[in-house]
This record gives sequence, structure tokens and C-alpha cells, in this order.
Amino acid sequence: MSRFLARAAVVAGILAITLNPVAAGAATVPTAAFSQDSTWPAGYVGRMTVTNGGATALTWRVEFDLPAGTTIGSSWDATVTHSGGHYVAVGASWNASLAPGASTSFGWVAAGQGTPQGCLLNAAPCDGRPPSRDVRPPSTPTNLRGTAQASTYVLTWSPSTDDRAVTGYEIYSNTSTAPIATVTGTSYSMPTPPPVVMSFGVRAIDAAGNRSPFATVGLGTPPDTTAPSQPTGLALRGVTDGSWTVVWTASTDNQFVAGYEVALNGTVISLVGNTTAYVPYTGYGTYFVAVRAFDGAGNFSTRAQVGIAVDPPPPPPPGS
Repeated sequence: MSRFLARAAVVAGILAITLNPVAAGAATVPTAAFSQDSTWPAGYVGRMTVTNGGATALTWRVEFDLPAGTTIGSSWDATVTHSGGHYVAVGASWNASLAPGASTSFGWVAAGQGTPQGCLLNAAPCDGRPPSRDVRPPSTPTNLRGTAQASTYVLTWSPSTDDRAVTGYEIYSNTSTAPIATVTGTSYSMPTPPPVVMSFGVRAIDAAGNRSPFATVGLGTPPDTTAPSQPTGLALRGVTDGSWTVVWTASTDNQFVAGYEVALNGTVISLVGNTTAYVPYTGYGTYFVAVRAFDGAGNFSTRAQVGIAVDPPPPPPPGS
């Protein structure tokens, strides 16, 4: 394990990124605002009001997350679907399209006290702020399984979720260096492999190129107790749109590197499938980033670490 501490001065451009207020003119774009009509110890009645502050007609889609322990039971004036705690609402026939300046609302009965988080209206923040850079990877696909069907071998899995939208899934084998297929659904059929030891991995991708860790499944693979190699070449790059960029060189594994765990100052902040991640810039201070690889069996590599200290600019000389 290697560690170093570099020191850097913050320049005005970084401060402008981190302290930039909501852009002027936010009120001239579509917005969605949450409110509670009533509450009680076990839940509440929620309402989301969509307003078309733009200059053209709006066909709206609102999505948000509810924390664990809160669910939506019934809803009205919208079609509401969900995958786990991620909810998506689209308009009914009478309110799906809004003219400029028009508003509509939909509501629901919630079990639990959790309120919407990460609200998006047509993939932009619900409060009208300009969309920020998408740095959040999708969740890992779940329930991956392989089934032999006559002359085919079929991989199936449960869908991933994302703060913007999952655009597809990449399928790899442990013998491939590129996807053997990219699909938009949650299954993939291939000719039955010969009787050899193989592993397959499926990961979700979004429009920004963020990739989830792999879900993996083995075909005749023995129990795996070997950890991946340590990531190498770990480096922190400059701040863009409020986030440091972290890069490293891929690890290797005897079966399949499923992904990487990224921690900032000792707290895990993301699981990624790329060899790039993003950590938030929060101002002056020291940033220690640790990355370790893991495989489908849950074996973790040794951590690689890198650090940087961001000092405030020196005061101006006396009399300046």
C-alpha cells in the first residue's frame, strides 16, 4: 500500500464552481415542487406540483427516491411505478402535456415519513437548476442467473436503477476484454458454452458512461477464495463541477473483477465498474481517497490510497 500527500492551492475557478448560486432565470424553466397535504405518525399525503415555466409545451416525467422504510400505497392524477425505492410518475391522459405557464399536480399516500430525494423532472433537477454533470453510476444488477435451455444458455437479471436513467447492460465473459453483447433488456441468450470453466458478468451503464459493478455468475467455477490484485496508478485530478476525478489502472483476478469500492476519508461513497470515479469537493481540507477491487465472491484487494491537501490562498501582503 502506498500513500502520499500533495499540497495544492485553491484557485478562484474552483471556488466559482463550488460556490456558484442557482443560475439566474431558473424560474423560466419547468419545475416540480413537493408538499405534504397532511401527515400522521405512520405516513402522509404527498403532492407534487409540476409547473411549465418554459416557452414550449411540456410532456412531463417526474422521478425520485424514497428512503428505506417509506413506500407509496395509492396515487392519483398520474401513473406511478417503482423499482425498489425509485419512483417514476408520468401524466394521465388529461394532464400529461402542459402549455407554457400551466401547472398540474399528482398525489399519493405514503406509508412512512420519508420524503422524495433526488427529484428529477425530465432528467433535470426538479427545482429548475441546470443539470449537473452525471457522476453517479447505476446500481449493480441483482438476481443474475444462468440457465441452460436446449442449445442455448440464457442470462437473466433484475433491472438496475440510476439517478438519471439506465441506458443498457454490458455482458462480459472472464475470457473477453470487451463486451460480448450490449442489451437494453434484462436477459441475453447465447449458444451453450463448451464444458469449460467460465464466468459471466453483467453491468449497467447510463448515458454519461458511468458503469455499475458487475453482477457475476459462474459456469462450473470452483469456490473462489483469491482476492483481486491491488489497483495501481491511483491519482486525483482537478475539480470539475464540484467533484474530484479519481483514476487508476484496472486490477486482475483469477475469475472476475466485479468492481471497485471508493472511499473518501474512510467513508465508502460509491461502488463503480469503471476505473474512474468521482468524489465531492467540499472546500479547504485534506482528501484521502482509497480504492480497492472486489470480485463476485466478495474477496477484496488491498487498498490503494492517494491524498491531497487543499489550503486556502495566503493573505495578501500588508499594505497591498
